[in-house]
Amino acid sequence: MTIYSVHRGTEGVGTAFRVCDARGVSVGSCDQFLTELSQRDCSAYTQRAYAIGLAHFFNWLDHTGGDPDRVTRQIVGSYISEFARGSRQGAITSDGAPKARQPRTINHRISVLSSYFDYCIRCDTEDGRGPWNGRVNPASGNPLADAPRHGMIGRDLPQHRSHRDGFRRRVQRVVPQRLDPSEIQRLIETASSWRDKAILTLLSRAGQRIGDWRALAGRHGVLGMTLDDVDRKRRTITVRLKGARDEHRVPVTDDFWPLLDKYLDAERPASQDINALWIAARKGHGKPLGYATFESSLRYIARKAGVAVHPHLFRHTLAQGVLDTTGNIKVAQEILGHAHLSTTADLYMRVDQHAMVSALAAAKMSADRSTAQQTLPPGKATQYAFDYDDQTIAELERAIEQASGLTPAGGESR
Repeated sequence: MTIYSVHRGTEGVGTAFRVCDARGVSVGSCDQFLTELSQRDCSAYTQRAYAIGLAHFFNWLDHTGGDPDRVTRQIVGSYISEFARGSRQGAITSDGAPKARQPRTINHRISVLSSYFDYCIRCDTEDGRGPWNGRVNPASGNPLADAPRHGMIGRDLPQHRSHRDGFRRRVQRVVPQRLDPSEIQRLIETASSWRDKAILTLLSRAGQRIGDWRALAGRHGVLGMTLDDVDRKRRTITVRLKGARDEHRVPVTDDFWPLLDKYLDAERPASQDINALWIAARKGHGKPLGYATFESSLRYIARKAGVAVHPHLFRHTLAQGVLDTTGNIKVAQEILGHAHLSTTADLYMRVDQHAMVSALAAAKMSADRSTAQQTLPPGKATQYAFDYDDQTIAELERAIEQASGLTPAGGESR
């Protein structure tokens, strides 16, 4: 049985990753496809994720005796079904059972296969030859699109009910969790090093991704910061956004800076060779702090503090706090560094608790006003739009009589 795996690319290959067998031979058109991803300016993280997905698929295909050049929709469906039943590597539930793959993970794998087969079909169709020339994409092609239709009501499936492909899972909308301020403070106090105290404070005050420091995939987020990314004069930090393309500057509150100073003075080695802001200790031997090392440290702190937390939870907490206090989604977008306003709205505007409370309070006031109007004497509730007191109503009736030329009680007509 052939075992396909992901390898680092070499000079001249044109891509950072390759999908090869044990002999170093590439499978199908993977090298060309991954090279195109690089030419389209996809991040190294995206290229690596696509390479891992393709390697997993071709290993499954080889195990089942399939041919990479003769993949059908039925084969893709079988693979996706088995992939969905699999478990997340290293992830377990509270009772020790493996965690099943989530719909977003399954849909991403479908996107990987769809993009790869689109590339194969496009290349072979342009050349006018090859196994994929003129074929329908087995991962995304809709078999109902080209099927003969009867043209009679009740005989054909409504086209608007069929998905773009039949494999995608419905992603359940869930309310992002958030940390209580007391829990954040307990985590910071529990951390034993000034480095971890400073990082936790920065995550909770700036709302940036934890990121990582990796030369190949591109450093980004809090862990990807250098010493030059700290601006004490402006009280800001600069982080690289996901994909390591754009720089993003955000202000930081005053409680972060004393912790940073204590870390720099007492714990960070004064090395001229490393410009990374956060340095690993003990087993790291002075190397830049990576995500795996920090995540392990955070798990230890969380267990000791009795708080269920992961690094991205700080980002959710700050985003919802900004919207609850300001109601300004544009400000939240700028802080989080989202490229599109719709991303921020989709994640957080649905759960704007302040807006929901205000709307419910306004609805209750409207209902109470309507009830009060219905309790007025007959005629008055329908005659006046507002709940006037008796003296005001008497004055209004007198004014109406005078305007209509009628003689008020106890008076003379003009």
